Amino acid sequence: MTVETTRARNVVDEVRSWAGSDAMAALLALVERAGTDDDAPWLHLNEQLPVWLVKLLADTDGASSDPTIQLVDSLIALERRAADSFNFRSRDGSTYRERSEAVEADFDDATRARIVEYTATLGLVEATPPAHDTYDMTLILGGGFRSPLLRTRYAALLERQGIGLGDVYLLGSPRFLITNDPAERPVTSQYAPGAVDEFDLMVAAATSEFGLSPQPMTFLCGCASVSLICPSWRHRDSIGAAEVPPEYTHERSTSLTLSDGRVWGSAISASTSRPPYRPDTSDTLELLVRHADPTPGQRVLLVTTQVFVPFQRFDGLRRLYLPHGLNVDAVGFGADWGDRPQTAEYLLQETLSAIRSARRLLVDAVAILLSHAGHPVQAPPADNR
Repeated sequence: MTVETTRARNVVDEVRSWAGSDAMAALLALVERAGTDDDAPWLHLNEQLPVWLVKLLADTDGASSDPTIQLVDSLIALERRAADSFNFRSRDGSTYRERSEAVEADFDDATRARIVEYTATLGLVEATPPAHDTYDMTLILGGGFRSPLLRTRYAALLERQGIGLGDVYLLGSPRFLITNDPAERPVTSQYAPGAVDEFDLMVAAATSEFGLSPQPMTFLCGCASVSLICPSWRHRDSIGAAEVPPEYTHERSTSLTLSDGRVWGSAISASTSRPPYRPDTSDTLELLVRHADPTPGQRVLLVTTQVFVPFQRFDGLRRLYLPHGLNVDAVGFGADWGDRPQTAEYLLQETLSAIRSARRLLVDAVAILLSHAGHPVQAPPADNR
């Protein structure tokens, strides 16, 4: 068994354990809506399943009898059901809303309490401590409102507690601040006055919580401004590219220095692989690998909010562990930090996010296993998310 197939097998085992857990089955049974439409949209935004996988799943006499392919099939079935019952951002599968714009459900108090119980078992509720004392690299994941500030504060707390963070990167994006109700700027102006996007929030958070000085921003893509679509943007021919804001096509970096001028870390901002929508965690992790050039076997700590730990761990496994051999640990702080609401709707929505991330990870792992077994498959391109 090769190193690549060993990692793929580890991924398969982790996804099987999480998605096939009793807590997941109980959660779906608790809230699944009656009369679910099997033909309703379920893939996220512009996503597509790879052609080779569609053919395998349709092959009732061949590879579809393999237990790993059956796991993919069952996870897709789970995602179909969860997309109908856990989705409070986009009921029609295509309308795009940010998390803060999600709608509410009419759950009674008993149902809400059970949702918290089951999602706690799935890893979305209780704060996760680091598994190790030292890391080669720490990635503070971006977000909106107070998330950048609190995640950076949590990383600073871990450092004070003796956790070696290694090289630190704050992962932002060019996502514009939300102006709808609730608007971000009344919140973000308290620590990032003048910020226009998520990247600005990450830089301001590093300044606030670590006392760092940001250096002039540089374009990793080689451009001079964000006013025009980047000529080096790899997804300019993708569906939706004609509607993408030019800001979403550039890659940026800012070095963060200590008072003596030494570089302590950096903030980076990725371009999008899913036009016309903003970059996501996976985009930023892909840029991080190209920017930092890590070594297989290094320990990487992802710092986020606990409700996002399962889905962002799966993203980390897909982008960092599976192709590059980086050992990923994801940690988060609980609802008592006041970052995200611990509501039933929010927990269900992020369970769906984790299911989708687990499916993407599993598909890539299966592609590796089948390829090494001699099957003519190809891993899905990065923009099929």
